[in-house]
Amino acid sequence: MVLFVTIIKDYRKIEELLLGFIEEGVTGATVVEGRGMGQIIGEIPIFAGVRGLFPGSALDSHLVLAVMDAGLARTCLQLVERIAGSLEEPGGGIAFTIPLGVVKGITPEIA
Repeated sequence: MVLFVTIIKDYRKIEELLLGFIEEGVTGATVVEGRGMGQIIGEIPIFAGVRGLFPGSALDSHLVLAVMDAGLARTCLQLVERIAGSLEEPGGGIAFTIPLGVVKGITPEIA
């Protein structure tokens, strides 16, 4: 099992991503709204000039967390890039997994 984490700027893409997760067999995910470093630094008057160094920093971020079988992670990464666009572009988002040693509260059908 892994924790799949992705950060997407465009909230309109979250619904499509979650529906895609369901189609792939992942039926549990949590979406958390957040603010990136560039957005926070840009609000500090002394650092306002460096805001341009953080592409997309004016937008809120949406952190999507999903516990899943490690075998689904690559498929979900491809899904994220199909829906949200390339993660290689500046400000395009990020995705990664964290291996989980012990998981309770998730049945195999859900994970």
